[in-house]
Amino acid sequence: MSSNRTDKTSTAETQRLSSTVPNDIERLGPAGSLDMPLRGSRRRRRAQAYRRGGGGGRPNWLKALLAMFGVFAAFGLVALVIFIIAFPPFVRDLEPRYQQRLIDMFPPFESLRPTVPFEVLPTLGGASDSSAAQQLLLTQQPTGVTPGAEATIDLLGSGGQTGPVSTPIPTLTLAPTSAEGGIPVGAVPTSALTEEPTPLPSYSSPTPATAPVWTPVPAAIQPTDIPLPSTFKLSNIRYEQQGWNNCGPTTLTMALSYFGWSDNQETAAHWLKPNTEDKNVSPWQMVRYVNDQSTGVYSRVGVKALYRIGGNITLLKRLLAAGFPVIIEESIQPENDDWMGHYVLLIGYDDYAQNFLTFDSFLGSNQEQGRPNPYSTLDEKWRHFNRVFIVIYRPDQEFALRTALGNYVDPTYAYQMALETARAEADQTRDDEWAWFNMGTAYTYLKVYDNASYAFDEAQRLGLPWRMLWYQFGPYEAYLHTERYGDILASANATIGTTEYVEESYYWQGMAYAAQGDSQSALSLFGKALSYNRNFFPAQEAKAQVESGTFTVASASP
Repeated sequence: MSSNRTDKTSTAETQRLSSTVPNDIERLGPAGSLDMPLRGSRRRRRAQAYRRGGGGGRPNWLKALLAMFGVFAAFGLVALVIFIIAFPPFVRDLEPRYQQRLIDMFPPFESLRPTVPFEVLPTLGGASDSSAAQQLLLTQQPTGVTPGAEATIDLLGSGGQTGPVSTPIPTLTLAPTSAEGGIPVGAVPTSALTEEPTPLPSYSSPTPATAPVWTPVPAAIQPTDIPLPSTFKLSNIRYEQQGWNNCGPTTLTMALSYFGWSDNQETAAHWLKPNTEDKNVSPWQMVRYVNDQSTGVYSRVGVKALYRIGGNITLLKRLLAAGFPVIIEESIQPENDDWMGHYVLLIGYDDYAQNFLTFDSFLGSNQEQGRPNPYSTLDEKWRHFNRVFIVIYRPDQEFALRTALGNYVDPTYAYQMALETARAEADQTRDDEWAWFNMGTAYTYLKVYDNASYAFDEAQRLGLPWRMLWYQFGPYEAYLHTERYGDILASANATIGTTEYVEESYYWQGMAYAAQGDSQSALSLFGKALSYNRNFFPAQEAKAQVESGTFTVASASP
């Protein structure tokens, strides 16, 4: 048996391969010969090394680096997915000024800006039809108003008929004519106990024996007939570029600099809009900032302020020529943006060029020489805010101011002029939404709330910019006094849908709830308004009245 195993082994060991199979032994040269084909064996050694190393001979540090790169790539991909999903909501939740900074640095981020839910203010469910508004133009309106004369409008509608109500326009009376002064401020919000416009604090001249005594200007030499210089320009006004969303405090600061005010815009902004994102500062707030003893403006530079609506180009020129810088509110539409409100300071005019000279905190000052603004262009933008203007003056300038204002000394005269102008513009162009809105505002100031509601409804039907109720709030007051509480809530909610930073939206919602007896909701909304602006005193007063049980709808503020 062992012999057989030996034979089998011997046979296997001596078996020759087929001639067609390569045999390395056959290719080897004689022993000790240098003629040995090493190329094939070199390839085999490399293949063996590759198999043993598992990486073609890469060093371990390179393999570790590649592995780390793979891990980071995986994490980066996951982070990119999370970024794509989470970053847009993050940007939309940022305060608008931070959104704008990102967009300025990376313009493509513009696509991440929150979209506006509507392009024009939505119409209201409780709105009247257009015929009621059109009847306002059919009523007989006085073509002129004289001081002290009773002015009434023969309004259509009686016996339950839907349409403008017959409500007399208040009698015009001039402000006090004594040397102590006391020009009314304008339609500053007041409590239910003091509905009449609050007069400025009386000024007693240090030399009463020689103080001029103002008397009404005779009709033959009304200010409009007094010749004005063809050109005029105020000097010694410091220009300042506005910060974010800060045209109101900045423009007011520039006007105050004419009287020696040295602080920058931040001082006024801290009081007027404690929240940087606050979208609006109303004219009455700017006037209150100047006149309120607690702000320190009067104690430091000794000035007062007033405002009026319904102005005109000639009146602006008269005020400038008398030495008063004038602030106006107008519209502006920056590139790649929509309509919005804006304050501008007038420092002069040029009749030859038909221009006002302005300091514009956003657009510039023309190297502090005054930025030319054509009369016609300015008036078109100015009428979007019912041609409102603010005048700052020293008490010893009151005589000159009365002369320049003429009948505009009386705020009621200004309201009637605004109404007359708006009616004329609406009568000329029936689809002029600005004319109808201004008509509603004038009727609101005159407390003819039914007519105001019809005019506001028509303006919204024609289409108002979606930011309109950021700046002007007459519709809320008119609807409050006509018990259209649902329309107040709907309009305010629509505005809140575009921005949360308008405290007036919450204030007027609170007024609507308070008028319906829902004290809890009213107090919550008044508190919310004050959380955005602690110095918004209409909300302070309304909140106190609800808490004390003395609230009445008459406490609504203009």
